[in-house]
Amino acid sequence: MRPHNKTEGLWGCMDNLKHLRNLMDQHSVEALAIVPGPNLEYLTGSEFHLSERPVVFFVSNDSATFVLPELESPKIKNLGLEYITYDDKEGPNLAFDKFSKISKFSELGIESRQIRHLELNLISSSGIAADTIDATDIFAELRMSKSDSEINCMIKAVEIAEKSLLSVLDQMKIGTTEKQFAANLVIQLLKNGSDTGLPFSPIVASGVNAANPHHFPTNKQFEEGELVIVDWGATHEGYFSDITRTYALGNNIDERLLKAYDAVRLANQTGRKKAKIGVKAGDVDSATRKVIEDYGFGEFFTHRTGHGLGLEIHEEPYIKPESDFILQKGMTFTIEPGIYIPDLGGIRIEDDVCLSSSGLVSLTNLPRDLVIV
Repeated sequence: MRPHNKTEGLWGCMDNLKHLRNLMDQHSVEALAIVPGPNLEYLTGSEFHLSERPVVFFVSNDSATFVLPELESPKIKNLGLEYITYDDKEGPNLAFDKFSKISKFSELGIESRQIRHLELNLISSSGIAADTIDATDIFAELRMSKSDSEINCMIKAVEIAEKSLLSVLDQMKIGTTEKQFAANLVIQLLKNGSDTGLPFSPIVASGVNAANPHHFPTNKQFEEGELVIVDWGATHEGYFSDITRTYALGNNIDERLLKAYDAVRLANQTGRKKAKIGVKAGDVDSATRKVIEDYGFGEFFTHRTGHGLGLEIHEEPYIKPESDFILQKGMTFTIEPGIYIPDLGGIRIEDDVCLSSSGLVSLTNLPRDLVIV
């Protein structure tokens, strides 16, 4: 894995491009088309946005050329890369045609989950490539194992997130709404130094709403005897944290929910113990799932055990059932078993972890025992 740091400028860009080209050789891919998103940010250290003005970075073994709007060109002028620009009057077609006169490819690898019809149509109509192929695996390998500098960014993102949650925990009280708590949490995340581009809007789910794993906060008020799931994160230098904790509003919690909480806590612990270098991702999922099944809640664990984490909130590796993917040093991912019982409530405990040569390291530090507020 090559280091990624936005302050590394030209050196970092060239180093990351070298790594990408090595992967292209291994996969026998002639060229790639990269659009705004985490892969482009990783390679250049610059942020672009998908908009009506297309940006495409074409990389082959002997060239690296941007086609982009003139107004975006200052972001790359210090990187030593070739570029072709267009303005709003002429539009992008002529710029793509100009690039096609320089480079044509028999096959062009694309980010199938990122590229849009807009870019594909410009590539096709200009004759840049005879065919396109899915290059998802190349980009996954490019960013999956993190460097020390990347991991340090994620540690900082965790620190910001945990500090922010602790600063608003006293506001988790009867009568506060889910929306109010989420808003206060966002304010603290920004005050404590998170990048303004948060990983996602915080999930705050109380009572029966907690049975929905991806619940959006509402005006529902917190009530005595409920569990509250909080799923949130921070961003540092573009790298994300993603944490979940579940809290109890008072002592009068349904016995079934308390039993489910014990199951999730043990499943989380079991998953963290199982995850090691050389272990299959599917085996980690099986270990956590078995705990929940043994407690009698198997049907209520409705998602995978975890997902990779970095410049994207969900990226490879995925800790999912029957995955043969082998975990490797430097990989960062979540362990987040959950139980969601309709019309009753839910529990999730999510930790951000990293695989080091000495074993699994938890980047998160908040207690996993049930906290009563």
